[in-house]
Amino acid sequence: MLVLTTEVIPNNMEIKEMYPMIELTYPIQINEKGLLDKLFSSKKNEHQEALNMFKEQAPSQSNAIIGVKASTATEKFGNGAFLYITYIGTPVSLKLR
Repeated sequence: MLVLTTEVIPNNMEIKEMYPMIELTYPIQINEKGLLDKLFSSKKNEHQEALNMFKEQAPSQSNAIIGVKASTATEKFGNGAFLYITYIGTPVSLKLR
């Protein structure tokens, strides 16, 4: 799936159909993790996992998400500090001209 931060699509493509905007907020623990967390998430790329989950929110007919914006926030709780990544964008179906 093509993910663009701009609303401008490549010159050789056009929008066939546009779908409702999608949004995903994903928490990532950023402080030192406990032993069990380290064992189970040692090879996990949480940032890529967040982006993959965002793309999964798009309708199955879409092949791109345009106008993607990302924002972050942090918060500290009793169980640790977390980074919250929020993605927002508009799924579209693109076709070649």
